Order: sequence, then structure tokens, then C-alpha cells
Amino acid sequence: MKKKTFAVCICMMLLLPYILFLLACSGDGSIVGTWKITECIINGQPLTDMNDCFFYFYEDGTGKKVILEEEQFAFSYSYDGVTCVMFNIVYPDGEIEAGTYAEMEVHGNQIHLTANENGNEESVTMKRVKDTVTPE
Repeated sequence: MKKKTFAVCICMMLLLPYILFLLACSGDGSIVGTWKITECIINGQPLTDMNDCFFYFYEDGTGKKVILEEEQFAFSYSYDGVTCVMFNIVYPDGEIEAGTYAEMEVHGNQIHLTANENGNEESVTMKRVKDTVTPE
């Protein structure tokens, strides 16, 4: 009986890291929601005076970027559970920027985005504020 108990304990100890990993990765893996920029570095220099900037990701594969309650642009996106790609940027004046804007790595409730906008290299970190987006 002691040998069986010992064998079960050993098996549990060996499986524990895998079980914890699976639990940590569980969830719907959705990017849908409201995300706030918490850090922005442009050309290697951190911005120290940032206005509130939010990204809204909707369930239909579209989204928008808003600064101080003013829409900066709308976009489409694809998300594979790890990487999010924004494309088809549409500015409020109707200008359309085809192609890829940015690729983002999503890690739980944090997104890291790198982009090249108007010749400036941007590195942005966002944190999830809400799992939902209020429809407008």
C-alpha cells in the first residue's frame, strides 16, 4: 500500500508543473475589450507626459484607437491567441492606410506593440482595463 501511495505522489509531483501551466493558459484567450496604454517609447525615448489613450477591440474583428475621447483611427485586426495584427487603418478624415500597422504580442492582460509610424519607431505596452467594450 505504501508503494502505491508513494508512486501516486511521485506521479502527481511530476504532473504538477504541467497542470499549473494548463491552468495558467486557460481562459477564452480573447483580446476583445478595452486596453489602456501604460508605457510608450518613441525612438528609444520614453514618453513621460502621456494623455489617456485606449484601444478598443470589438468581437467582429474591428477596433479603434482613442486619445482624450477623440478617435485617432479605426482598424481591423486578426488574433491567433498570441499575436494580434492590426491592418486597414481608417483615419477620421477618410484616409485609408492599407497594409499592416502593427504586430502585437498578447500575454494575458498585457499587450506589447511595436510599430513604425511616420518614421518613428514606437514600443507600446497596454494593459486590459475591461473585458468588454461599450458599443457606440
